Amino acid sequence: MKKIKLCCFTVNSTHACIIANNFINNELKNVKVIYINEKSEKRKLKNIISRFYKKMDDNSFYTEWLNEKITHDYMNETFVFVVNGKEEFITKVNKYLDINESVGYIINCYDIFDITESTKEIINSHDYYINTTGIVKNETSTM
Repeated sequence: MKKIKLCCFTVNSTHACIIANNFINNELKNVKVIYINEKSEKRKLKNIISRFYKKMDDNSFYTEWLNEKITHDYMNETFVFVVNGKEEFITKVNKYLDINESVGYIINCYDIFDITESTKEIINSHDYYINTTGIVKNETSTM
């Protein structure tokens, strides 16, 4: 199984966390969630998750960069990587995730105030697009 890529456009890390977690909470089962944020906001993310997404709390990891120990310690798990930040940061993280052998999902949460590429081009480079009303399958995707 390859990694399935989803994207969304957000105004801050709280918005990104809520959009991603609503999708994860409603659509996915038995996954390990790794939050990779450009800004160090672990406390804020932990507060949101412990308050609104209690069942996800035990399977959540927080980092400014991917901790290889996590993916190696859980080799047979399905991961959801929630990547939040500016376009350049998301591109760098995705290059690493593309070569990483873990399976699962990548949810790229783009800072809407810092995108240089058109939103249509970003959406077309992902399998799905998530917004506040739900998930939309990218019609150009070949899944």
